[in-house]
Amino acid sequence: MRSELIYWVWLTIAFGPANPRKWNLLSHYNSVKSAYEKIMSGDLSFVMPQDKDKVTSATLSQAEKLISYCEEKGINIYSFDDELYPDRLREIYNPPSVLFVLGDIAGLDNTVVISCVGTKTPSDYSVDVTYKICHDLAKAGVTIASGFTVGLDSIAHKAAIKAGGKTIAVLPCGVLHDYPKENSKAKQIIAQNGAVISEYFPGERVSTIYFRARNRILSGIGLGTLVTQAGAQSGALSTASFALSQGRDIFCIPPHELFNEAYAGAINLIRDGAISVFEAKDILNEYYSIYAHKLNPEADALKRRASSGLFSSNEIEEPKKPKAKKPAAKAESKVEEIPKQPQKRVTPESLDGIAIKIWEYLADNGAVLADELSDVLDIDISELEMLLTDLELDGHIRSLPGNRFSI
Repeated sequence: MRSELIYWVWLTIAFGPANPRKWNLLSHYNSVKSAYEKIMSGDLSFVMPQDKDKVTSATLSQAEKLISYCEEKGINIYSFDDELYPDRLREIYNPPSVLFVLGDIAGLDNTVVISCVGTKTPSDYSVDVTYKICHDLAKAGVTIASGFTVGLDSIAHKAAIKAGGKTIAVLPCGVLHDYPKENSKAKQIIAQNGAVISEYFPGERVSTIYFRARNRILSGIGLGTLVTQAGAQSGALSTASFALSQGRDIFCIPPHELFNEAYAGAINLIRDGAISVFEAKDILNEYYSIYAHKLNPEADALKRRASSGLFSSNEIEEPKKPKAKKPAAKAESKVEEIPKQPQKRVTPESLDGIAIKIWEYLADNGAVLADELSDVLDIDISELEMLLTDLELDGHIRSLPGNRFSI
C-alpha cells in the first residue's frame, strides 16, 4: 500500500469523487495527510458548511476497506500523487483525486490519445466514417478513448480493438457497475486492450450528473477530441467544451447533410474553428512531428497518398521517370531532391518586402502565434492579419488552430 494512497481515498470518500472543493481545502496544507490530521483534530477552518457532515464522518477504516476490496477485484487505484497517474489529467481543472482502473494506463502521457465522442443514435454514414477513421488511427498507433455508451462510443472502441490497437473507456459510474447492459461483455475486452477508468467508487450506479463530470476526464486524457456526429444539444458537445477549456485540439467529421439537425452541433464546431477530418491522416499530421517514434510508419493512414489531384503520388513521383537512363549516382541524388519540390510554391523569391520577413520567421520558428509575429516584426495586428490572409490565399503559409501560422 502506497503511503499516501489511504489518505487520498479518505479524501475522496469525505468530499465525493468529482467535488472541486477538496482542491481548495488541500491548497491550505502541505499534503493530503496533514489535511487529514488537522481535520481529525477538529480544525474545520477550510471545510465548507455543505461538506462538514461527510468530512467528519469519513474514516481511514472506510478507506482501507475500499482499497482491500479493489485489490480483491483486480481494480488498480491511482491517487493524484501516484507516479502512474496521467500528467495530462493533473493539468485539468478539478482533476480526479483517485482513479479506479481495470487494465493498464502506464505510459499514457507518452502516447497519442484521441478522445472520440458522438451521438447515441448515429446515421449509417457516421457509423461507417467513425469506424474507418478510428480503425486507421488505432492501426497507426493511436489510443482511442471514448465514453463506453451505446452508439458512436461503442463503434470507436470496437474499431480500435479490431485494428489490434488500444482503447480506453471512461465511465460515468463505477468500473464494476453493469452499464450500459448492451456493452457489459465488452468491459473485460477493453481492459485487456487498454483500460476502463472511472473516478467513481467501483459499484457506484450511473447518474445523470455523472456524465458531464466524466466528460472532463475523457477530454483531459486525450491530446484532442474527435466529434463524429452531434446535434445541437448533444452531450458530445460537453466533451468538446471541456477540450477547448483544457487547451486540447478539437476535430470534427464534416456533416453528411448540411441542413439536418442531427449534425448541427458538429457544424457549429467547424464554424468556430474545429479541424475538419476527411481521413485519419488529418489527425495524425497534427502530432507526427512530436510523436513519430510512437506511431507506426507502415500504417496505411501514414503511407497513403491521394490517387489524383495536386498532391497525388503521380504528381510527386513524376520527376523519377527518367532516372533509369541516368548514372546510378545521379539517380540517387534526384531521389534526395524530391521531398524539396513542394517548396517551390513558397520560395521567398516570389515574395517581397514584409512578406519575406513573415515567411522567413515562420520558416525558422515553425508554428507561431499572430501576436508573436506582430511583436517581433513590429507590425500592427490588423495590418498583419491582412498580410497573413493574402499569404495563405496565395499558398505561401497555412493557418492552424489557436490563431497560429506556419509555412
